Amino acid sequence: GEQRSIKYLLLHRDQARQNVVVPPNDIQRFYNDNIQQYQTPEQLRASHILLKTDGKDEAVVKKRAEALLAQVKGGANFADLARKESEDEGSKANGGDLGLFGRGRMVPEFETAAFAMAPGQTSDLVRSQFGFHIIRVAEKVAATTRPLDEVRPQIQEQLAQQLADTQIGDRARLLESRIKDPGDLTEAAGEQGLMVQESGYFQRGDPVPGLGAAPQVTSAAFTL
Repeated sequence: GEQRSIKYLLLHRDQARQNVVVPPNDIQRFYNDNIQQYQTPEQLRASHILLKTDGKDEAVVKKRAEALLAQVKGGANFADLARKESEDEGSKANGGDLGLFGRGRMVPEFETAAFAMAPGQTSDLVRSQFGFHIIRVAEKVAATTRPLDEVRPQIQEQLAQQLADTQIGDRARLLESRIKDPGDLTEAAGEQGLMVQESGYFQRGDPVPGLGAAPQVTSAAFTL
């Protein structure tokens, strides 16, 4: 099949990265500007018993919910009651346990009641669009923020790669403006401390010798 060979200048991303130094102030600024990335909001673990009202007489459902609440307040086992009486198919098998969740996961009425309670407390009846809930909070996990020292290496690497990419882009544009015909390639390479490389022949769909799989390079080679 048809083959091509190319001469090229390579600006190596990994080599550029090794020469980049990120100022400490830049790391601090990035941390401050993106602090939400390193924060874990308050969470809690709760269980509930749900009696649905959809298509039912609400007064009857509420009376039944009040009776269940009285049993809970009287010392009945919450998990056993949930497994027996709750109409939330997603949690009843686990004794009503909803696992850990943060704000924004539950309907507003449920969330407001749950986050207002302390671990071990049981709510009064909470009405939502689904019906009547009895909620018990098992634990609360306070909001946390990862300190800068913990995430510094991660931020430093991210910023270093961004700087390296910017520098490569600037050099590539400079070379592009400098090279107008094939003879300029060698001269521009010397100015930038680069070496002109030659690939050897390759066909469409082949890896480029010296570069490997480089579809954009192959496309350009067979277009020129």
